[in-house]
Amino acid sequence: MRNILTLVVLGFVGFVLVAMFVAPTQPDLKAWYLKNACEHLDKVSAKICDPMRQNSGQAL
Repeated sequence: MRNILTLVVLGFVGFVLVAMFVAPTQPDLKAWYLKNACEHLDKVSAKICDPMRQNSGQAL
């Protein structure tokens, strides 16, 4: 059970790190995150999707 929980936590951390560092430089990935994931990631922290929004011209 602990291994599954660790895997879920690491998956979420990886998802957030991709959103912050990889997605702003990849147009298709950035579009997907902005369309589908940012509304949920903003509930965790508003700063996660800011780099993508700055590059795309969306309001912060």
